[in-house]
Amino acid sequence: MVQTEILLFLSLFSYGLCSEGDRSPYYQNCLRECVKNRCTSGVVKKATKDIPPIPALWSCGDNCRYYCMFDTVDRFEERGFQIPKFHGKWPIRRVFGIQEPASVFGSILNLVANAYMYSKMRSKFPVRTMPVVLFWHAFAWICMNAWVWSIVFHTRDVYFTEFMDYAGALSMVMSLFVAAVIRAFYRAKKLVTVIILATLLYYAEHVRYLYSGRIDYDYNMHVNLFFGVVGSLIWILWAGREWAAGRRHAWWLLAFTALSAAALTLEVFDFPPKYYAWDAHALWHLSTAPLPLLFYRFVIDDLNYIRTSSSIEKSNIKLP
Repeated sequence: MVQTEILLFLSLFSYGLCSEGDRSPYYQNCLRECVKNRCTSGVVKKATKDIPPIPALWSCGDNCRYYCMFDTVDRFEERGFQIPKFHGKWPIRRVFGIQEPASVFGSILNLVANAYMYSKMRSKFPVRTMPVVLFWHAFAWICMNAWVWSIVFHTRDVYFTEFMDYAGALSMVMSLFVAAVIRAFYRAKKLVTVIILATLLYYAEHVRYLYSGRIDYDYNMHVNLFFGVVGSLIWILWAGREWAAGRRHAWWLLAFTALSAAALTLEVFDFPPKYYAWDAHALWHLSTAPLPLLFYRFVIDDLNYIRTSSSIEKSNIKLP
């Protein structure tokens, strides 16, 4: 969803980075022998229970890497060593050819939560209700698009799906930043316009840079961190002021921000996957799924407040 902090720490390592597991001589020998004996032009010579042919998602070389990864994990565990990472990632068991099924499940829950709350918002506030409503409709679609690409990326990690996942995640962080600016400074229309245009231009340039070659993970993290932290500070300060003024619907926003920060700790405390499925990243996705219920509840209540306030202001206008 639109989580501020929870999208700050995306995966910092690509599948191509070296880790203890893929550096081990056992893994390297296993991979070399597997490719030599079982692969010809990317096609499995002989299907086995260890390397099932799944040509739609996985080449023979991919299947060899998967087989040798878990063969190496078995050797590490036999010797009492900790489960190693491979190419920057923990070993995860595939399910029906899906690379990270638990993360896919968590992403689906986030998508469903966003879609459900968007349907509630749309039923109460059609696009033409008020000018600001159009922004929230676009905002919801940005979030749903990002979660679709998260599902695709965790189903099969390749360069393009990784790029789309990163671009989608950043679009949510920046959209939440823009939303904070619009709501907190709506009276300063020129300032808001300048900030929105500058943010859109920067996003376009950042995405172009990400796709121009190897993804710069540190730079991408810092961009997410900047917009996420600044957006969160604006939301907290504004929501605190609204709460003090008696507008109790700001509580939903404060709760959303606090729980987002709590969910982020799962990304900080990395650990080997439970049952070769639930790593910290998958649990993070699972923990963020309820958060759209809080955020969109705030949006709906805030739009009700804006509509009511506008009606009162119009009724108090004295005709000449």
